[in-house]
Amino acid sequence: MADLETIRKKLEKYIIENNHTFREISLKIGRKDSYIQQYIKYGFPKRLNEMDRKRICQLLNIPEKELLDDELLRNALTPSPYEDEDIRSSNNEFISLDIYAPRPHADIYQNIIGRMSLNFIEFGHWLSGNPFDLRILKFEGDYMEPTILNGSLIIFDSHITGYRGDGVYVLKIGEAVQVKRLQQIDATTLMLKVDSPRYQDINCPIKDITILGRALYQLSGRPL
Repeated sequence: MADLETIRKKLEKYIIENNHTFREISLKIGRKDSYIQQYIKYGFPKRLNEMDRKRICQLLNIPEKELLDDELLRNALTPSPYEDEDIRSSNNEFISLDIYAPRPHADIYQNIIGRMSLNFIEFGHWLSGNPFDLRILKFEGDYMEPTILNGSLIIFDSHITGYRGDGVYVLKIGEAVQVKRLQQIDATTLMLKVDSPRYQDINCPIKDITILGRALYQLSGRPL
């Protein structure tokens, strides 16, 4: 029996045995460099489309049936070779992300104000790990202007809950959720930096900071 997870594990095994990398195979079939890694590790997309599967089997010199799962065989279903990111309609290629807005004295994830669906093929490069670790925060305040405007949406990786070098982080200090640049001062202290000249940077003990994630991108609230 070969379910979807088994197929992904088989592909990983064949790639390693043939001394290839996930990135190499992704690029050789005309995909973004993280495509195969996301497919194998997290099941996005749910299945390889027919053209991708054929190209991979040719590259690895394996029979195409090696990458066909039981459901495809049982139902005699073969994904269309034209099923590509520009015209694909399958929900398997999309991730749906809640949009959160912080409010006083409440968990950040309790106040959901919306939801956004993203095509994983197009936006998968926004993350470094599991797509389900992506979060969207509605930013409120003017202390990060002109970089981040009041009302912008911040896409952040919630898997990163510790300091990983200078960058913009979503963090919580006391009851306040903030978006600040972090810079390490010493083993016990981080500097919380702002972009607006109207506010001052402050130093804060690491023990007093809860890092909720590292900011990756913003969808600006700037009017046109």
